[in-house]
Amino acid sequence: MKKTNVPRLRFNGFSGEWKETKMEDVSDIRDGTHSSPKNQKDGYSLITSKNLKNGHIDFLNVSKISKIDYETINKRSKVDKNDIIFGMIGTIGNPVLIKKGGFAIKNVALIKGNKRVNPNFMLNFLSSIPFKNQINMNNEGGTQKFISLKNIRNCIINITECNEQQKIGEFFAKQDKLIELQTQKVDQLKKLKRGYLQKMFPQEGETVPRLRFSGFSGEWKEVTLGECYSINTGKSKYFINDNGKYAIAGSKGIIGYDSDYDYSGSFVMVSRVGEAGSMYELDGKLKITDNTIFIQTNYNKYLSGLLTNRNINKLSQGSGRRIIKSSDLKRMKINSANFSEQKKINDCIILIDKILELELKKLNELKRQKKSYLQKMFI
Repeated sequence: MKKTNVPRLRFNGFSGEWKETKMEDVSDIRDGTHSSPKNQKDGYSLITSKNLKNGHIDFLNVSKISKIDYETINKRSKVDKNDIIFGMIGTIGNPVLIKKGGFAIKNVALIKGNKRVNPNFMLNFLSSIPFKNQINMNNEGGTQKFISLKNIRNCIINITECNEQQKIGEFFAKQDKLIELQTQKVDQLKKLKRGYLQKMFPQEGETVPRLRFSGFSGEWKEVTLGECYSINTGKSKYFINDNGKYAIAGSKGIIGYDSDYDYSGSFVMVSRVGEAGSMYELDGKLKITDNTIFIQTNYNKYLSGLLTNRNINKLSQGSGRRIIKSSDLKRMKINSANFSEQKKINDCIILIDKILELELKKLNELKRQKKSYLQKMFI
């Protein structure tokens, strides 16, 4: 007889069907306080859903509460090592395996560690498609979604013997470590790029960069942006076409593709409204929407870096919806290098971006692999 309650992918040496049960039958499940303790400058951290990010707790942006409130909350929901917490309101999920307690929780589910369920097994079940499907079916609320403690306790979990749980938990712990190390590598590259961008361009009030390639000297020339570049607002009429091959550039990025184009070249795109002043680079034949200012240049990486250092967001106007005018960009004063130095800086940034793109691909592939394993190794 064919076994039905088994995962599609399994380690050698394990057989037999997994047992289907409710989560409340294998774990003590609680939640944090529903009240709003008074914030204070110093004290104990109060963790909410917004502090759960990428398998970790963000302690940089937490509220602080008094010792009395901390002890009161922890009478019913004390968080210990090997417990798991995850968001119940707003962003539901983002489970975190606790390595050290010492904080209180609000509107966060708490799954107490026990000997029946391996903590890493439970952690990854909470990230699996079977659990997420149950959460999506049982969440409530309108704009701000939430899931009740009752619905979490009633969620179905399929569990296996402790040895197989441990094997699965250890496997995913290694996967998470690889993702963590690759994430750190990507973050270090982004930090390196930010550092180069700060040093390779003159800061406001300065006329020479702090970091320079050999062979270049002298002050950068002060000019207005409009003297050096063609600056305009997009005027394209477009039709998003599934078979289109020309990008349609919106204020925040490519919004689709069309079958023909209006502009051709190398550009820095500037958001005209909303997040006024945000930028990205784009090359090729394309269309440009009317909420986007475009600056045409031979070296868009160079120009984007220069403008990033000048913080063009401060040119935005308006009390409600902020807006940047192309005329204000044209009048903005900058210090500009000669074409040879521009090209050298542009090529350097292109190289950094290529390395960063490669490492991001590796990170995304690791995440894709983990997602695939989660689909196959849980029921």
